[in-house]
Amino acid sequence: MDLIRIGNKLVSREKIITALDMILEERAAGATQREAAHEVDVPRTFVSNLETLGELRQGARIAIIAFPISNGKALRELAVHYGVEFTLIFSQEEREHAGGNTPADLFNRTLDTIAALQDFDVAIVLASDYRIETIKRILDIETIGICLGTSPLTENIVAPIDEVEALLKGFEEGLENSDEDTDQPGRLKRMRTQGRRAISGATRLVREWDQSKR
Repeated sequence: MDLIRIGNKLVSREKIITALDMILEERAAGATQREAAHEVDVPRTFVSNLETLGELRQGARIAIIAFPISNGKALRELAVHYGVEFTLIFSQEEREHAGGNTPADLFNRTLDTIAALQDFDVAIVLASDYRIETIKRILDIETIGICLGTSPLTENIVAPIDEVEALLKGFEEGLENSDEDTDQPGRLKRMRTQGRRAISGATRLVREWDQSKR
């Protein structure tokens, strides 16, 4: 039922859901809690309480990139458990077919991946020594490398799940609250810088991945 009678009030469920969706969309787009609250004419504390109600975890936006590994399922399950928002995890077989059938497919996929990572705070990279350094040069975000061996790696390696979990726990314990997004202008500037550096490094990454498949 869309209309609900509460005492002498007639409440619209649809109106509430629409307002909640608007608040969440505004916050996801970068609005402060106060700005999002103003859009639907509610107190800022309402937005704060709403986020607390639906919160899965706080802290940095974390991505995990791992290749080539044999225990991808366990690593993905760990990522889900800790609320990691982006994972790119390949076995050697999956890695060899990751780019599609043509160099253009690989190039497009690489650009999509780089673009998706630009708004993240931390990337945990499990790969060969050379690949970790390549990714660090391209992504202008904090990158934590877990070296799986000397490049090139052509066989699957067991990812150290305990080490990754220790890192994720560390981020969880060391989180900092920033409800009012006081660093919003600086964050946008950082995103623009990341974008320029990522595009300039895209061709290099495509070339290296393509060579690794030969």
